[in-house]
Amino acid sequence: MTEDKNKEIEKLTEKIKELEKTLEYERKEKDKIAEEKDKIVKKFEKVKKEFEEFKAKHSVAVTNLRRALNIKANSRNVSKPLGAPKGHVAYSRHVHERIDHVKALIPKECSSCNCALTGKTIEIRHRFVTRLKLIWRAETTRYDIHRKRCKKCKKIVEKEVPNVLPHCQFDLNIMLLIMYLKLGLRLSCTRVCEYFLTLHDLHMSPATITHTLKLLASEFGDYYAHLEKIVKLARVKHTDSTSWRIKGKNYFLWVFIAYGVVLYKIRRRNNAKVPLAVFGTKQKGNTLVIDRHSALRTLAKKAGFILQFCWSHITDDSKKLAENFGTEACFVHRKLKEIYAIAKSRDHKGTPEQVEQLKGEIFQLTLRHYKHSTVRRFVNNLYYRDIESLFIFVTDPDVDPTNNISERELRELVIQRTITHGSGSQRGANAMAMLISVIQTLKLNRRNILHGLRHIINNRSGY
Repeated sequence: MTEDKNKEIEKLTEKIKELEKTLEYERKEKDKIAEEKDKIVKKFEKVKKEFEEFKAKHSVAVTNLRRALNIKANSRNVSKPLGAPKGHVAYSRHVHERIDHVKALIPKECSSCNCALTGKTIEIRHRFVTRLKLIWRAETTRYDIHRKRCKKCKKIVEKEVPNVLPHCQFDLNIMLLIMYLKLGLRLSCTRVCEYFLTLHDLHMSPATITHTLKLLASEFGDYYAHLEKIVKLARVKHTDSTSWRIKGKNYFLWVFIAYGVVLYKIRRRNNAKVPLAVFGTKQKGNTLVIDRHSALRTLAKKAGFILQFCWSHITDDSKKLAENFGTEACFVHRKLKEIYAIAKSRDHKGTPEQVEQLKGEIFQLTLRHYKHSTVRRFVNNLYYRDIESLFIFVTDPDVDPTNNISERELRELVIQRTITHGSGSQRGANAMAMLISVIQTLKLNRRNILHGLRHIINNRSGY
């Protein structure tokens, strides 16, 4: 027994020695890793210190480098949570909004034993089903137009074909549907052709679609002029511009918004002459909401506008400064957001005294010392150049603090530009701008597009 215990003790002793050797090896490896980590941290700190010194001396070069590499300072790769935000009201369709037909389904016999059901109905259960013909084939009608001569005036008389524009092979419904699919839903000509062939067994070519849009542009010309007149006479207006291409050359797409009207124009220039041609020079006392585009400052002087600068652009500009110029720019950005929040809290019912207080907050920013000339220039321009155009919305209930509505309406055409790569001619560009103006105006007023287009065509005397 003693010998067995001794052998067992020896085995355990050997195992302990092996484990100690393993443990010692792991300790050495851990120490090596720790040493390498310390070296890497020291190297990182050294590089970081050198970068900060370089940044302090060459701030502009660092900014350009970040822009070239598309790097944002202190950016974090944080994924947004999936699903609707907290407190979001769920949307569901009300199936009983409109009932076109009512049908009673009364069983005659039992589905299990085939016994006749002669008793009274014990319960009525409702089920709503919406149906649509998948293939709605287009119909072609031949009109035999009889011509007669008037015995009195000798004039040859004939009846007009109903619901068809002159010199058109399609009725008005098809033409308006083409316009909606192409410009309202931003489908390409090829896909519009595919739609009509698949759902309506109707053959047409991309050239037909282009020709149809040109014919419709002439029909909506008077309504477009009516929209332009509304924009011109409005007290508060919005405007913005973006690039456009016509035959590979640079043009500019302008948007003008006022009183529920969206007006587009495509022109060669991006200066004050374009909005001046739309607004005219007699705009004294009217307000124009814009970004801080220099061309629109010139417009204000010539036309007599009161300017309201877009606070979304101002805070975006200050955010870019904060990303590139450190603590002092972060302070400016944070302070401007606070001032904007206070201004919005007045709910367009502020007093002149409150406006002066807000201006004073901007002035306090100019009194601080700034190491970077870019930050100092931004703050000084904000007060000494732009201060009178920052807080018009505080006291005026019709003025928005941002120009976001122009940005949203331009986005529609930016998507169109991506699909079509611009326009093939100035005439085609003007026709597109005219028709999209009509569509976006109807959208902005939450009207049914096809019904609205039909109404405009049929009621030309009373817009």
